[in-house]
Amino acid sequence: MVAKLSEHANILGIKDSSGNIGQLSEMINLSQKGFAVFVGSAPVLYPALCIGAVGGILAVANVVPQECVQIQNLFDKGKMNEARLLQNRLTHLAKAVTIKYGIGGLKMAMDLAGYFGGNPRLP
Repeated sequence: MVAKLSEHANILGIKDSSGNIGQLSEMINLSQKGFAVFVGSAPVLYPALCIGAVGGILAVANVVPQECVQIQNLFDKGKMNEARLLQNRLTHLAKAVTIKYGIGGLKMAMDLAGYFGGNPRLP
């Protein structure tokens, strides 16, 4: 389906938050050249870049934006080992603020980092 969508003139890219590298790889390889595929799962940012993703749109970037940008910058400069090491340090936090504690945890982490997360909305 994504490969077909990549052919559409008004669709320039997609964000995949599945965290499934195999699926992401297939999406990238089957899409038209120039179709931007972003990863939406921080624990797989580095491997996603390795298989052709162009970047990430990550919840944890609301808490540690510099680290997320640094992974991309290190990758772009060919500093793969440094990018991988930073990815390894980021993964635990990313899982905590999105999987373990959810939106409320993300907002609290933002507050603790000096940003404004605010209260989560009521269910």
